[in-house]
Amino acid sequence: MTFRNKYPRALPVTAAPLLFATLLLMSSSPAFTQAAGSTAGSQACAGTGDGLTLPPGFCATVFADKLGHPRHLVVAPNGVVYVNTWSGRYYGNDTLPPGGFLIALQDTKGAGQADRIVRFGPTTADGNAGGTGIAVYKGYVYAETNDRIVRYMLPTTGIAPTEPPQTVVSGLPLSGDHPMHPFAIDADGSLYIDVATPSNA
Repeated sequence: MTFRNKYPRALPVTAAPLLFATLLLMSSSPAFTQAAGSTAGSQACAGTGDGLTLPPGFCATVFADKLGHPRHLVVAPNGVVYVNTWSGRYYGNDTLPPGGFLIALQDTKGAGQADRIVRFGPTTADGNAGGTGIAVYKGYVYAETNDRIVRYMLPTTGIAPTEPPQTVVSGLPLSGDHPMHPFAIDADGSLYIDVATPSNA
């Protein structure tokens, strides 16, 4: 992987619950594809959409709730959703769900809701505050955590990685009002990282 110090800006998922346009996200799930074929309409999307206005043919459901503070997410080829969450002084150091800041979620029933939720990665007890950036690339899930980007090997069984992470980049700045590091990986494996900004100026 090539590290390139570029500065893209990514749009964060800043609030829970996570809402998805089910025809976009869940079409990758074999279980949903089968269920949608049999329900073909209202039963495939029983959610209210929480007041969202969507184009014809789309609907929204609450995929998962009470996750802490989700920032960015990515969907693996097998349909598992990986989420990076963040906490700390920006959220009043509130009480977080137990477990790591990274979350693996899966809808095994094609119902538009995650029925498997597994947290992994570092915790507040490890001196961690979570992160923003997350990506899947060639068998690994990459995630920002504090001042670094790490990667976990995707599991062969289950949905959450079990191997320890490998550090890809470290020593990223954490000062200022916006210490997060969203990133992107292109098709050639080049890693583009936003190194944050000290203020809103």
